[in-house]
Amino acid sequence: MKKIKSIITIMLIGIMIMVSMAGCKTATKKPAPARYTPTPTRTTPAPSKTAPGYTTPAPRTPTMPAPTPVRKPTTESVRASKIASNVAKIPEVNKATVVVSGSTALVGVDMKARVQGTHETDVKKKIEKTVKNTDKSITRVYVTSDPDLYKRIDNIARGISAGRPVSEFAKQISEIIKRITPGM
Repeated sequence: MKKIKSIITIMLIGIMIMVSMAGCKTATKKPAPARYTPTPTRTTPAPSKTAPGYTTPAPRTPTMPAPTPVRKPTTESVRASKIASNVAKIPEVNKATVVVSGSTALVGVDMKARVQGTHETDVKKKIEKTVKNTDKSITRVYVTSDPDLYKRIDNIARGISAGRPVSEFAKQISEIIKRITPGM
């Protein structure tokens, strides 16, 4: 029993020593933030107008910032908006968005709720015909009524209308085409 008591006493003394050493550790101080003190500005007295060698300063004309150049819509953007407005006139279509890249047109449509099945296929053929009649240089037309693809096509069309080049969206356009025609 005495042996256990002495072991416990030694352990308690060891723990007290470790705790007291940990408590005595010096705290690390954070460096004080550097203070900004402005340098005083020196003022020199204005030269007297009667002093020899004084010349009248030239009048300052206010400088105007250069006007921001207005970007003209690209030909693809103009062609696409013309096609989109003609496609939107089709009775089964609520709204349409179009991206034109060379001789290819990517058409996203929001169809009315009653359009489904084979009727949807007929409407898509009608859209393709409208696109080719509106712009004779279009040879390939990809039409989708998928809401996700419609939104992606619309975002691309907005970017092109804002002046960004079609080449910037080439990868997205090819991905959309692959989703519309997965077998090709």
